[in-house]
Amino acid sequence: MPADFTKISVAARSAELPRLLGLLADCAGRLGVAPDDVLRLQLIAEELFTNTVAHGHGGDSEAPVSLALGRDANGLCLQYSDAAPAFDPFDDSFEIGRKLPSTAAIGGWGIELVRGMARGCRYRREDGRNVIDIEL
Repeated sequence: MPADFTKISVAARSAELPRLLGLLADCAGRLGVAPDDVLRLQLIAEELFTNTVAHGHGGDSEAPVSLALGRDANGLCLQYSDAAPAFDPFDDSFEIGRKLPSTAAIGGWGIELVRGMARGCRYRREDGRNVIDIEL
């Protein structure tokens, strides 16, 4: 994560998603991020946030979800973190989205979408939090 970044934090409640996405758009606008890239950032944040609420916490929670957005010499950096139980969405042994589309149930493709929109994705567990670093 670049030294100069903006941090956003909300509770892991579905009702907080519009506020989170609005704050992210504001931060991205201050960084001069192109409108298409703002939409890409918002989609990535929405996928990760909804997974945190639905799967990580099993529903709404007061636990914090944090985003940090910044730029470095290589482009945009988004850091997403939550206090849900440990889960590495980029672990290749996890079978999310690995079914053929014709046989897959609705859902389960969000992490593949995140991977496809990013130049790089890394997961780590730090201080009891899931931390995902995304390079765009």
